[in-house]
Amino acid sequence: MFSEVSKIIFIGGNRFNEDGPLLSFIDICKNRGIDVEVISDKERINYPSATMGTLSECLKKNGIKFSSVDKLTIDTLIKYKDESTLVFCINCKWILSREMIELFPGMVFNYHNSALPEQRGAACHSWRLMQNINFTRLTIHEVSPEIDKGKVYVQDEVIFDKNTHNLTQSYRFIESQEIRLFSNFLDGNIKVTSQKEKDSFYWPRLSTQANGYIDWSWSALEIVSFCNAFDDPFDGASTFLSNSQVHFRNVIKIDEAYSFHPFQAGLIYRINDSGVYIATCKGGICVKDLKADKVSKIRVGLRFVTPPEILFSALITTT
Repeated sequence: MFSEVSKIIFIGGNRFNEDGPLLSFIDICKNRGIDVEVISDKERINYPSATMGTLSECLKKNGIKFSSVDKLTIDTLIKYKDESTLVFCINCKWILSREMIELFPGMVFNYHNSALPEQRGAACHSWRLMQNINFTRLTIHEVSPEIDKGKVYVQDEVIFDKNTHNLTQSYRFIESQEIRLFSNFLDGNIKVTSQKEKDSFYWPRLSTQANGYIDWSWSALEIVSFCNAFDDPFDGASTFLSNSQVHFRNVIKIDEAYSFHPFQAGLIYRINDSGVYIATCKGGICVKDLKADKVSKIRVGLRFVTPPEILFSALITTT
């Protein structure tokens, strides 16, 4: 189906602190003799990669043409209009208009690293980790003016192992499958299907700084899954101790048989070489990686608190 493609315009970029999937997909294209060019936004072009500095530095080192724009427009794309050019979105922040899509009939696609239609939107693996779901389907679908609603061309099921607890681990787990998925797509190994609206769920973007605040009315399980969603490669979910912000990473459930009173939630009840132990409404948590630059000393009996106004802001803020 795509044997006549001579050029691919990638719109978007890599994941934060990752080389993939963009750079992996570019390598596949280069090995097939397909010319590539990248259009990215001003923020993502400066995302760090895992091995080669920022995305812009990676592209320069590999001799890949690229541009970064504040806004994607018809004028941005029309110069690429050609029957042998395919447009491929990866982590694209923009919604392509019908007019943009019609510049490249049947040749505009998106890589969505989660299941469709069950996990539409953004931050899909953060939402998945919050929900304690251990499976998904990597998806390449046709782009439509409505977010993540286009026909599915290829999917590959993923079942995460029990040691996959955060975003970095999730992305490393799917790397080889992403490469296989994109190769199958270019080879024309596709099965075009329409999405079932009755099975659809949409979730918005998340920001660690804006949304990642712990609610101490939650159970240990709910707090751990929430912390997993904002863990590596990001700073971690946060709360406050002595009016100073504290970030949690590498958090596990502990003392699950204990039912603490709600007034005990947030209290530090044990500290040892394994971490800081904190009571919740149902069971305890152990924080193995705690970043608290402005707290002079962490000791038992102190309480972590997230002010109600900050929790409210986290709920209503979208990015």
